[in-house]
Amino acid sequence: MTNPLEQTIGPIFDNVRETAGGFLDNLIPPKSNVPTRINSMVASIAAHKLSYPHKYEIAFTNMGATDNLRLCVSCESCVMPGKTIATQEIKYHGPVYEMPYEESFAGDMEAVFKLSGDYYERNKFQQWQNQIIDEKTHNIGYLDSYARDIEITQLDLEDNPIMRIVLEKAYPKTIGPIQFGDERTNEVNKQPISFSYRKWRIKMPDEVGFLEGLIDRLDLVGRVDRWLQGATEDFPFPMIPTAIGGHVISLPWGLDPGQMTQQGEDIIGNFLSDALGDFI
Repeated sequence: MTNPLEQTIGPIFDNVRETAGGFLDNLIPPKSNVPTRINSMVASIAAHKLSYPHKYEIAFTNMGATDNLRLCVSCESCVMPGKTIATQEIKYHGPVYEMPYEESFAGDMEAVFKLSGDYYERNKFQQWQNQIIDEKTHNIGYLDSYARDIEITQLDLEDNPIMRIVLEKAYPKTIGPIQFGDERTNEVNKQPISFSYRKWRIKMPDEVGFLEGLIDRLDLVGRVDRWLQGATEDFPFPMIPTAIGGHVISLPWGLDPGQMTQQGEDIIGNFLSDALGDFI
């Protein structure tokens, strides 16, 4: 014989079980979905790959195409600077709290350039420093007359920009010493430069960078390619494809100072003059 109480309460418990079961099913996905989600996460990470410190470019907005090409290729290392939030200790009740009050861009941007046979890199930055303090009169120039932007770009393995920062109101603060030595017969001279700057900002990778825009505006790739196609004699130097400014350009020795002699530098000067004319 069926208990009347069971007849009344039983359906209520069944309804609660069904409702709770559906809720738990939505809260905890089936086990079969877990591997799919992990695979998607791994695929997402793998798609972005990694960034590498040897893929970078540097450009100076106060210099033209030839200067930027040479300095970009000869730059052996540079630093993408950081930023600090300055704080002040505040105490009300309990532990001390550090209250932020300003952003700080302390420190210089350090770069090292391979030094070519004509001391081109060192001379270029000495000329820039002479605009800051005249070496004869010792007069100090106005900030806007010598401070310029410097762009540092991180590239991927296909030489596409993935990160770009702009150092605002930058200038060469220190031209470092060059060390000589009898035992350094197989080394290339290095020129360290320290740049002071006011602040830095991010420039989106899909925006045209200064060096890329300069190359596009001058049609540097097209001019060099047309000059090469129109040449009637063999070149006395190797033309090495060089990735620079988002393009691959065939340049003498790849503009690598370590491969050039004084004769080679004269050849390169004539080559760029013929290829670019008055645009450099």
